[in-house]
Amino acid sequence: MQKFRYSAAVSVALLLLFCLQSASAQKNSLDITYSVSVTDPATQQFHITTDIRNIDQPRLELAMPTWTPGWYTVENYYKNVLRFRITDASGKILPHTMSRKQTWNVETKGVRQIRIDYDYQATVLALNQAKIGKDFAFFTGIEFFLEALGHRNEPSTVRFSLPAGWKIITSLKETPDPMVFTAADYDALVDAPVEMGKFDVTRFEVEGKPHYFVANPAGSFSAEKAGRFVEMLGKVAKSHSSMFSGLPYEKYVYFYFFAPPESNASGALEHLNSFVAFAPPGEFATPEGLIGTASHEFFHLWNVKRIRPAEMWPYDYSRENETPLLWVSEGFTNYYGVVGVYRAGLMTQENFLQRAADAAGGVENSEARSYISPAASSVSTWVGYDTPVAFGISYYTQGQNLGSLLDLSIRNDSDGTMSLDDVFRTLYNEHYKRGRGFTTGDLIAIINRLTKNDYHEFFRRYVFWTDVPDYDRIFGYAGYKLEKVKGQVIDLGFSGRFRNGGLVINGVVPNSGAAVGGLKVGDTIAKIDGRSVIGFPIESLAGKTATVTLVRGGSETEVPVKFGSREVTNYRLVEVANPTPQQLKIRAGWLKR
Repeated sequence: MQKFRYSAAVSVALLLLFCLQSASAQKNSLDITYSVSVTDPATQQFHITTDIRNIDQPRLELAMPTWTPGWYTVENYYKNVLRFRITDASGKILPHTMSRKQTWNVETKGVRQIRIDYDYQATVLALNQAKIGKDFAFFTGIEFFLEALGHRNEPSTVRFSLPAGWKIITSLKETPDPMVFTAADYDALVDAPVEMGKFDVTRFEVEGKPHYFVANPAGSFSAEKAGRFVEMLGKVAKSHSSMFSGLPYEKYVYFYFFAPPESNASGALEHLNSFVAFAPPGEFATPEGLIGTASHEFFHLWNVKRIRPAEMWPYDYSRENETPLLWVSEGFTNYYGVVGVYRAGLMTQENFLQRAADAAGGVENSEARSYISPAASSVSTWVGYDTPVAFGISYYTQGQNLGSLLDLSIRNDSDGTMSLDDVFRTLYNEHYKRGRGFTTGDLIAIINRLTKNDYHEFFRRYVFWTDVPDYDRIFGYAGYKLEKVKGQVIDLGFSGRFRNGGLVINGVVPNSGAAVGGLKVGDTIAKIDGRSVIGFPIESLAGKTATVTLVRGGSETEVPVKFGSREVTNYRLVEVANPTPQQLKIRAGWLKR
């Protein structure tokens, strides 16, 4: 009995201590409310107010991010800020200093509440930028919400004020007030896109959770196409969900712009429970053409948004976050983007096998593959993520290729009982759910544990160095070999991105047909042989001369351009003669839907 009384006394004391600590923590936690208003779209300026209450510290540091996770380019968002000021509860302006290019320091001794307000110029529609147009506005929180340093894990509220007739959709958590949303912490706040104005929304459910397909401009994607697309999106979501035994969110939003972006930040970008994508204008866009990218971005829910390299856990929003693991974060996502569509029944087996062969060809046809390893290309991405570099190779393709090879190797070495799926499930449960990122060493250790083999040599040769994989041996685990055939592809002689209604040139190869034809950086190719460049079958021009319509300095001009061609090796997977029962077993597991 005495022992019992002693334990009870200790328990009571610990409970009191816990309550006191909890009360103290609540007392020291900040109450943060952000307000975003669009009063006059013609100004293209958001007005942002940040109210911070319950301050109980002598000095508060406020920081604005410099880059968007997933888009590895420093943008320095402070460049778009106007009329920044800080006031106390009475409206008195508080002096503040800057200690870094995006960090403000304000003395708060004896100050319990402050307000920061400023305007934000929003003139660029892009994946990592903000835009206010005449009938819509779009931004992602990363671009202008301030972080109270040291308080990243605290929740916040966001209030919106919009022009009459505008609606709003966001991946932030809803409240009973349709203009008020919440975020569990700062990371969730800044990883949430917001669209306001006039647009189309198609709601559908997957596993009992609401999903929203948002199309802008309104009417740009027909109701018939939207209906087919959301059916496909639902199948892909279920395909990926089955791998992780459920969807890790309350709702999901697919933001689509059927218009060219206004910067190099084109394509698509993943977020915590949404993604944003730029697609061709509605008449060129089809559900079948969009579903591959959608599958890739949806798989990012797990790979990179939750399963993250240690170098990005937590994110440092003030600078580059270099990691040697983007070949996993992006390349494996490329692989599972294909796998997800295939398992959803939206891709044939032949197409799936060809995509694996194409990934191998994409690596082996690159001269840079002999010089730049997947780990090195991952680290160096900040040098030119969305701009041309003199010499480079894509870790997207490198990682997709290694995804196929590792998946087959793991299946073979575990006698078909394990796969790359199990690696991801382990990373999800042992790293993300325990609040930590993963390293290359962690990844190797997991594969070694699942296969009871040592993969250090595989990583040394193929991840950190540039050895050519033994394709026939590894694909041979499933009874396939790579067949190689020489072919010709177009050599454009320039690089560019679709935006501003055409293909904007951002690099021209010296002495190429494009250079001889007079193409220059900054030109916009509007038409080829009188047809819109958007949707044009560009590969058909290999070795041919075509009339290119350029927009330069606000005027159009037509120039003849002789496009080059170059020899490549085309790859395809073919069955080996007389596959063994073991090979057929591994094949069946790999190709199982």
